[in-house]
Amino acid sequence: MSGQRLVLTHGCSLSNLPLFVAVGEGLFADEGLEVEAPYFDNINSTADLLATGIADLGTAAFTQPLIDAFRADPPVLVAGSGLMGIAVLTRPGFTEAASLAGQPVGTFRADPMEVLLHDVLAADGLGVNDVRLRYFDGLEESIEAFRRGELAALTLAEPFAQRLRLEGAHTLSDGTELWGDPFPDTVLVASAKFLRERPEQVRASIRAMLRAEALIHADPRTALRHALRFFPGFDLDELAGALTRQPSRVDIRELRAIVFGRWDSLRSLDLVPADAAAPRAAVAFELLERELALIPVKENR
Repeated sequence: MSGQRLVLTHGCSLSNLPLFVAVGEGLFADEGLEVEAPYFDNINSTADLLATGIADLGTAAFTQPLIDAFRADPPVLVAGSGLMGIAVLTRPGFTEAASLAGQPVGTFRADPMEVLLHDVLAADGLGVNDVRLRYFDGLEESIEAFRRGELAALTLAEPFAQRLRLEGAHTLSDGTELWGDPFPDTVLVASAKFLRERPEQVRASIRAMLRAEALIHADPRTALRHALRFFPGFDLDELAGALTRQPSRVDIRELRAIVFGRWDSLRSLDLVPADAAAPRAAVAFELLERELALIPVKENR
């Protein structure tokens, strides 16, 4: 690995915290990995970096390995990162999904937030075509549109969602009533080629993430200091509150069914081929299982 610097992809929510801590505490470096994690404020950055091959490793939305499964070198889900913490928020007066019919609704294409919106509407007998969808790339643009009253609803993740709640937004859904409690939000992925050719580096990354998670549980506020630069304008108290709604978890082996349970929704949204079966190779927990087997039982979460 010497001399080769890995660009780590990551999302814009606090569910990426184990990666931020692993970078900030030098845990990847301890494993012999030279990495950098740039700041992103565009929801599509993760998918773009994976698709172009700029990044072979990092954290991504848990639906991304399914959506990209039919690419030549798709990302493979190898471990978890963070749970839940996404929501469909509405303006006062829109307290049921049915009330959104014909209304402008903001979301982010090919993200779990869009899938959650789809499922919330479907649970009330509506489709995404029954609302006026407005897709955003940047978080700030979407939040300002909501504040200006241009949207009846908006999907957001922590820590951004809580700010709008404090300003009066109503939580129409936090996903748990549809997907279960818990469900994954962000996961650790490696490109199929990287996983095939460099499994030891993937294992090293998993070890770094597991060590980061242990630090987060032991001292959340100290760990969160590594996330501050990725959330300009937020203070430590806000991030600490957000962490309670979007906790870190690397071992998500028991959540595999929830990941694949989104397949029909992805097909309905035209994000995956309509005639394809769910790609079982998109999830590979074997290396995670090997690392967990080396941890004493009392520490194995």
